[in-house]
Amino acid sequence: MTKYLFIDGACLRTTIEEIGKRYAPGQLLRVDYDRLTGGYDKVFYYDALPAKRSGETDEDFSIRRDAAISFHDQLGSLDRFHVYEGDTRRSPSIRKQEQKKVDVMIAVDMLTHSFRRNMQHASLLTGDLDFKPLLDALVIEGMSVTLWFPPHKTNKQLIAAADQRRQLDIQSIYPALRPASKALFYIPSGSGEPSRGDIGRVLHVSNSDNGESKIV
Repeated sequence: MTKYLFIDGACLRTTIEEIGKRYAPGQLLRVDYDRLTGGYDKVFYYDALPAKRSGETDEDFSIRRDAAISFHDQLGSLDRFHVYEGDTRRSPSIRKQEQKKVDVMIAVDMLTHSFRRNMQHASLLTGDLDFKPLLDALVIEGMSVTLWFPPHKTNKQLIAAADQRRQLDIQSIYPALRPASKALFYIPSGSGEPSRGDIGRVLHVSNSDNGESKIV
């Protein structure tokens, strides 16, 4: 069975950052994306390049943007991976930055591969309710669809629209962490299914040399 994975990059990036803040404060979690996406024949990753923040200097903005481009280049160099960039613009109505083109690119690509029968199973990693019509269309078309979603942040209607569901939580992220990031904390393993909506639990916390609490 040919399986394709389509990733909402902002969703994955935000989830990894939140897991890092909870389990390894002050540390940057590094992920082996090839391992995280094992089992898929092709992986399509979509994300928007950052827009300049209010009050941000040109130098700081350039550093952030160059870092995003470098990450996309590294991801695109992996076998099976295809990276597509959208834009981030400030919305005058809601006064915050929002992605442009990314949602449309994901929808067009998933429908195209489905209509052409390039894949027998499609997985979408996102928590965005805007994708519900897409999932509905794929299911009606006869495509088998899995939703890989962050718990507590995903609308029940989106979850219900998929054929299968998989939580994007600590249990799914931890095995794909690089060794140095894994060494920062531990989670229970081999004890059955993780509880629904639970991001996972830390085994213990110890104090670092400077007296501050540190997850180990």
